Amino acid sequence: MTIRAAHPRHEATRRHWRIAAMVIFCLACYGRPGLAAEASDGKALLETNCGRCHAVVAEAESPLKAAPNLWDVLGSYPGERLEVELGEGKGSRHPEMPQIQFSTEEIESIYYYLHGKAPDYTRSDEELGSEHP
Repeated sequence: MTIRAAHPRHEATRRHWRIAAMVIFCLACYGRPGLAAEASDGKALLETNCGRCHAVVAEAESPLKAAPNLWDVLGSYPGERLEVELGEGKGSRHPEMPQIQFSTEEIESIYYYLHGKAPDYTRSDEELGSEHP
C-alpha cells in the first residue's frame, strides 16, 4: 500500500482555512467586552448602588431585613422589563431608598450577571430617555 503525500497546493489551502477559522473565532471572542467581565461588572454595580440595603447574590439575606434580595427580584424580570425598571430609575419604596438610573451598558452588565447571558432585547440610552419628557 502506497501513501501519497498531499499536493502542496492542497496543504496551503488547508492552512488558509485554518487561519481563517482562527481569525473568525478570535473576532467572535473579542468582538465585544469579555462576558465574565460583564458579569462581575453587573455584580459590582448592584453591590455599589444597592448592596447597602439589598442582598445581590442568590440565597443571601439582605443587610436591611425589609429589603428584598435583588438577585431574586431582578433575576425574575425579562430583559425588556429590567431595562425599563433600571433605565428609568427603580422607583423608591420608601424615603431612604435613592432612585438610581443605570445606563444601557450598565443594565446589560446587570442582566448578564443575573442571567448568565446577554439580553435578547436592548434599547439605547436615547430611546430610554425619549419616553419621558
